[in-house]
Amino acid sequence: MSRRRILQIGGGLVVVSGVRGTTAASSDHETNDQPTDTGFQTRVAHLSPDAPNIDVYVDGERVREGVPYGTVTDYRELPPGTYTVQIVPTGEDPSEAVLEETIEASDVDPTLDGLLAVIGEVAAENQPLEALFLDDDNSPVDPGTARVRVLHASPDAPAVDVVASENGDALFENVAFGESGYTEVPEGEYTLVIYPAGDRETSVFEIDVSLAGGTVYSAFAIGYLEPEGAPADEPFEILLTEDSLPDEEVVESDKEEPKEDEPEKESKKEEKCEDKKDT
Repeated sequence: MSRRRILQIGGGLVVVSGVRGTTAASSDHETNDQPTDTGFQTRVAHLSPDAPNIDVYVDGERVREGVPYGTVTDYRELPPGTYTVQIVPTGEDPSEAVLEETIEASDVDPTLDGLLAVIGEVAAENQPLEALFLDDDNSPVDPGTARVRVLHASPDAPAVDVVASENGDALFENVAFGESGYTEVPEGEYTLVIYPAGDRETSVFEIDVSLAGGTVYSAFAIGYLEPEGAPADEPFEILLTEDSLPDEEVVESDKEEPKEDEPEKESKKEEKCEDKKDT
């Protein structure tokens, strides 16, 4: 039985997140003075299509700078404790925060972290600006299996079904804005087709993905289905991140080890060469 790592939200909205591993996109503008080796991982997902670049403040100190839309930052350590988190337009004073919340982080499970993502719109034409907290399940995955989490963060998209076109199986059904969930599939190549919930006639979007065994992914549905009339010209897309990779030690253990008698064979070969020299 694994214990669970919990990030308790002190009510209202929150805007920072956490998971271990590597991501497909990360910010190049981050401070490097954060504590390390504390065991609790955090990252930020900026998924609000009409919001400017953002800075993230924790207890009045800027910990992320200039995070643009469509970015999922790399993972950072956050010691257990209570924090005030603010999301601020880049370059503005923390007093101009668009989102602010007090959170309590506690390290309870080494395989579960959290994701706090900025979603919705500043203009609030379709969905209000908010921050979403999610558990990230980074527990070990079988070598031939990939774990995939989907998050619906497209402000003008209806609830959707996500279908694997290879076999027509629905991986996720009736996922509304702000909702998410996990599933596990065999490793391999997939074409993921997104349909309006309950409709298999006209797809909203298709994407080809390669899913490796032992890996945990997040697929963020972001942008607008109709960007021409939206608050920002950001078309619908799927942002895929690698949240947790197979353990390196497990991978290395699959390599073929030298046979015990190989050194002995080598020494006999050398002896034969010496004998030829003597003759």
